[in-house]
Amino acid sequence: MKIAFSACLIASIFSVVGCVDGDEVGSAPSGPSVAVSYQSDPLADVEVSLHATLAGPVLAKAISASDGRAHFAEIPSPEPTEYFVALQSQGDGGWMLDSKFAKAAGNNLRLKPFAANDQQKIELPRGAIRPLTP
Repeated sequence: MKIAFSACLIASIFSVVGCVDGDEVGSAPSGPSVAVSYQSDPLADVEVSLHATLAGPVLAKAISASDGRAHFAEIPSPEPTEYFVALQSQGDGGWMLDSKFAKAAGNNLRLKPFAANDQQKIELPRGAIRPLTP
């Protein structure tokens, strides 16, 4: 009877907790990322697109989390000498991103290759964000 109860208890624990295949549950993403902020506050739900040239195709794309950090699943290899950056707001956080940041050609946002520094920052200039309410 004790063995049957123990087996049921163990099965119940695995069904609630689940099995982890070598990864920690809730572990933070790692690898190349960029922190997006405005007036030192992190911005969530911002799509960050990386381009090799001003009008070139998107090489990598990521959306910033609540901490403002956008983690790229993949980046090109070899990397360009610099990335031209385009941003788009993906959420309804009560603010709107100035449209000049929507295209890499319309702004001065640049990033270095992630091989040199895989944790980079974009601090948006004053006026880049406008509240949706007057």
